[in-house]
Amino acid sequence: MACFSTMTERPCLGATLLSRNVVVLVAALCVGLANSQPNIDGGRGDLPGMKQDIFDDVAKAKKSGGHQKMGKEPPKCPSSDHMTPFFNVAFAGGELYVRLDSADGPCHKLITVGGANFSVLQNASKTCGPVGEWKKRVAEEMSMVFFQGGLDWVKSENETIEVITEDAVTGLPVTFQVEVSEAKYASMMECWKRSCGCEQADNPKTKMVLFALLLCALGGLSWDSIKLGLESFRGKKPDKHVQCKKGHRMVEVNFAYSHLCDICRKSGTCYQCNVSCNYDMCKLCYKAAKKKTKAALKVYLEKHPEDEDNKKKDKKDKDDSDDDTKKDKNDDSQSEGGKETKEESEAPSEADKDGTTPPTTGDEKAKSEKSEEDN
Repeated sequence: MACFSTMTERPCLGATLLSRNVVVLVAALCVGLANSQPNIDGGRGDLPGMKQDIFDDVAKAKKSGGHQKMGKEPPKCPSSDHMTPFFNVAFAGGELYVRLDSADGPCHKLITVGGANFSVLQNASKTCGPVGEWKKRVAEEMSMVFFQGGLDWVKSENETIEVITEDAVTGLPVTFQVEVSEAKYASMMECWKRSCGCEQADNPKTKMVLFALLLCALGGLSWDSIKLGLESFRGKKPDKHVQCKKGHRMVEVNFAYSHLCDICRKSGTCYQCNVSCNYDMCKLCYKAAKKKTKAALKVYLEKHPEDEDNKKKDKKDKDDSDDDTKKDKNDDSQSEGGKETKEESEAPSEADKDGTTPPTTGDEKAKSEKSEEDN
């Protein structure tokens, strides 16, 4: 409703202000309701001196805008100046071995460089970049490692830094002031991954084991190659026994009513794979397969008389023939002995011819002799 007279100007202005205040109040209530969260403990956790639990932390995180998402990987490392005080570097046995000025001579165990020992360098290198590449950062990015560890590094090339190493002979610490240069960095980059020929990194026992494994692998590969070549040239020797599809021998088992033959698909099997690969055969199928196997092996042995099975077969036949010969001889001797015994038993004695019975005991023989003397 519009106000056209000056008398009604003030009431219209008051109504407009009132309507604006109502709108502001309603908006404030809506915002308060939207931001309000259900209070589980009735507000006791907000009192001073009360312990906070995980639910309070979650509620505070929601009020503050949610948890900050952590990165999936460590932050990237700053760039390096590609300078180093070491001519050669080698990692061995959890220690760092270095050569300072040349590639000749023994490698010395590093104690400190710029006041930092190997453990400090290792921990500083793990503060950025992939954790598995900390050795690479220690060797190739020494200035970055010093920066991450809060250590003092040289400001320009050819400046010196303090390096303390352990003497290879006496084992005592020796202090050097070593120049840091890009030339040393280039030399170190060529060989540090191969330990730069440091004797501490050489392990002859491991090399011997690796060479032995290599020889075994080459020997096995050569034998398999020769065997495959002979089989392709001569042909593969058939198996002596019936086998399943995976090459396992079939063995006889108790009759299984519920099993199906994998060849004819009939129920009731008597033979099964000895490795239990779920392959069954009925009696008829097994006999047919056995017949085929024997026929194929016989054909192969006829074509290859030099095969070991032929030699075994010939030896077995020879032994069987020798046994038969011995048996025949024994039978002949036994028959001749029996014949002689029979003839002796059947031959009449002189006493029988005279019609008298010969004496059988000693007393009877003595009586007979005495009677003959009297006569």
